[in-house]
Amino acid sequence: MSTAKAKTINLLLEDGTLNGVISMEDSSWNSGELYSAPRNSIDELVKSDACKKFGVYLLISDEKVYIGQASDLAKRIKQHIVGKDWWERVIVLTTEGDTLNRSDIDYLESVLINMASQNNKLDCDNKNKGNKQKVSKFRKVELDQWLDEALLLMELIGVTVFTNKKTIKKNKNAIINTIEKKTDAEIEIRAKRNAKSYLEENNIRIDGFFSYAQRQEKKEEYWINPKVDLLNEKWTIVLNNQFENELIIIEVPAKTFVIQNGKEGFFVRKDKKNLIDLNVNSKSFEDRRSKYSFEPYIKYRIKY
Repeated sequence: MSTAKAKTINLLLEDGTLNGVISMEDSSWNSGELYSAPRNSIDELVKSDACKKFGVYLLISDEKVYIGQASDLAKRIKQHIVGKDWWERVIVLTTEGDTLNRSDIDYLESVLINMASQNNKLDCDNKNKGNKQKVSKFRKVELDQWLDEALLLMELIGVTVFTNKKTIKKNKNAIINTIEKKTDAEIEIRAKRNAKSYLEENNIRIDGFFSYAQRQEKKEEYWINPKVDLLNEKWTIVLNNQFENELIIIEVPAKTFVIQNGKEGFFVRKDKKNLIDLNVNSKSFEDRRSKYSFEPYIKYRIKY
């Protein structure tokens, strides 16, 4: 008789994709919370309640991880924006009621550092063992169970630095072969960072921040939520039509478009007034609500 228990996992995608800010909760996780944000969305994450608690944070790329802990996560994470340019995403592990204490996060940091070190994925700037552990044997059992749930959620969103690489690759391929049946080349270009790398390999360089979106599966649209401030700057957009294997690079001059003022303009999100709510048609490149067209600003169309 199996002793496995069913569980529910809540996943909130702030911009509708796995490439933006993510928050996760697990019914078996004892008030645990996971937050994930790409490097270019750090400001949005550190302003949230998630970073006002005790917790552990991870700076990650595909190949390595830096692990830290803090009672003021926002302050500590912002310190790493300067001086560490290799990381692409930050993960925050904390609790809903801020129930972790200093000893708890010392222990969790130490365990994660050890796991990453065993997989040869630990950043060279990290401490060898973390701070001295001061938890009781009873609390250790509770924290180990808590961390097991956190590791499961990280695996679900593609964090592989704590898991045997061969095992993850095998499982990932099984899912791809069953559901998507895509080639390796098509899969590799789905993420924002991989799209940028592919363009650079084809001598197309994109400097600084750019907006990125994949075509939605059930609509011939790209959903994009760029910051309103981008309208005052030169704005680069990369659209990935993964169904037709094409990257569309759009370059919009500064102050080309405006925010809705009663007669014309882009609409902003109702829940976040600092973000534009765009639904760009994949054929006409026209925003559904404002009727603004991006087609005149298409600079490249690259097949892959």
